Amino acid sequence: MSSEPVRKGSTPSVTEKASISDDKRSVSDVAQDERVVDVVAGLIAGHGEEAELDPQVSHELRKKLDRNMIPMLCILYTLQFIDKNSLGSSSILGIITDNHLTANQFNNLSTAFYAGYIIFVGPHAWLMQHFPIAKYIATNIGLWSVFLGLQATCHSYGGLFACRFLLGASEGCITSGIMTIMTMFYTRVESTQRISWTFMCNGIASIIAAFISFGVAHTKATARPHQWQWFMIIVSTLSVVVSALYFWRMPDNPATARFLTEQEKIDVVKRIRINQNGIETKVWKRYQFIEAFTDPKTWMFFLFAAVANLVGGMGVMFNLIIKGFGFNTLETTALSIPMGASMVISITIGTILIRYFPNSRCLLGIIGFIPAFICVFLLIFLPWSNKTGLLIAFYLVGSDGLGFIMILSLVAVAFSGHTKKMTCNAIFLVGYSIGQMVSSQFWKQKYRPRNVVPWSILGASFAFDIFMISVIWWYLARENRRRDAEKLASGEEYEEFGFIEHVQEDGSVVKLKFSDLLPKRLYADPAHRRLNRPINA
Repeated sequence: MSSEPVRKGSTPSVTEKASISDDKRSVSDVAQDERVVDVVAGLIAGHGEEAELDPQVSHELRKKLDRNMIPMLCILYTLQFIDKNSLGSSSILGIITDNHLTANQFNNLSTAFYAGYIIFVGPHAWLMQHFPIAKYIATNIGLWSVFLGLQATCHSYGGLFACRFLLGASEGCITSGIMTIMTMFYTRVESTQRISWTFMCNGIASIIAAFISFGVAHTKATARPHQWQWFMIIVSTLSVVVSALYFWRMPDNPATARFLTEQEKIDVVKRIRINQNGIETKVWKRYQFIEAFTDPKTWMFFLFAAVANLVGGMGVMFNLIIKGFGFNTLETTALSIPMGASMVISITIGTILIRYFPNSRCLLGIIGFIPAFICVFLLIFLPWSNKTGLLIAFYLVGSDGLGFIMILSLVAVAFSGHTKKMTCNAIFLVGYSIGQMVSSQFWKQKYRPRNVVPWSILGASFAFDIFMISVIWWYLARENRRRDAEKLASGEEYEEFGFIEHVQEDGSVVKLKFSDLLPKRLYADPAHRRLNRPINA
């Protein structure tokens, strides 16, 4: 394989496919390493000179992708959220009494899940780059179905702790995997919308989990299996089915999408070249790994994720909070249904707005946290006798999902280079896990039922989220202005392309151009030697 970046001028430009991180790495060095080329390079080779994709063809292709991929992604995210919050759903179905749990032990079981999550998020990022990503996700779905089912056999705190740890370890690849797959098939704006759709499934999952809880709550509490065990068995069985579905149906990248024709696979790659971040490589690139740790954006997103997920304790405590308002078990399972609806509605509004205002992720993120910020004050100061007001305020706290998903979708498109993107996703998820680990620890027995301290902490976190999004917004705008000024001052334009050597049946070797695979606006920052790209926040 050879790679020939050409500039309309004198010296060659540097792109993602041939970039440098130190003086020892040259373009010619990269040109000799054919492994750095996207795994779909052979698919697109020879099509670099073709005309732009017809808008109608692109529209029909997007609809076909949606029909085949979005249901799969939504099913996965729905099931993951039910599994993750199975502890909270079971909290009023007998799991606490059957396993002799104290309030602190119950909180620790939530922390155990995210301890496993945070420990394995790094290995997951590395393994997903080296193995087929969809098959890897399917394997982990199968593993979590086993660990979830094993919870139904536990009768002590220790057994539940081990199962929750392993459950978190197996689920640590899902969010990063979904984000990565999404950006292989969709443009930036489309990815934002569709990541929002998948995150919306958290709300749908809350509704489904509430109905399952409501159903099993009608069984006799003394019957075997017990009510909480029935919940685990049902969800574990569903997980096995989804694992098999992913092995059979979910593609690893456009080249392996069985529901696409060869021409459609080429068209998928052509239509997403505006993302300017490639498709997928199977080589872990050290210089991109280092760039991920030295890029300020990485740590801004990390800090946001850690603080934004202090709200996660509600996912474990929601049934106990509602029951604390004075409702019985059956009433609580029914009254938990609207909480998911508020999340679905808020994110739906956000996905509609982002379609018409595609460069407004940060603005929508800020707006998304404002209702939740107001509602925590209502939960603190409303009279305890006003059960309706307290319930409505509690439901609307769930609207913070809009703010989080806007920044999550920004993380998915803000970094170039597959290794850098996977590393930054992993660091973001470490922040997410830290927030979730801490989130259940301040819901102490001594604060119930008013929970003034937990609600105050959440109010402060929402205020910080708004501040942090504003900082991210300012930083990205500043970087875009700097980049544009630098490009204008240089007065140079770049045209990057490469060649793959292809051996034909008669033994002759031809070079096939694949310029469409290379980002058109990536370049090496002379001051920082870092891959840069325009980011529309």
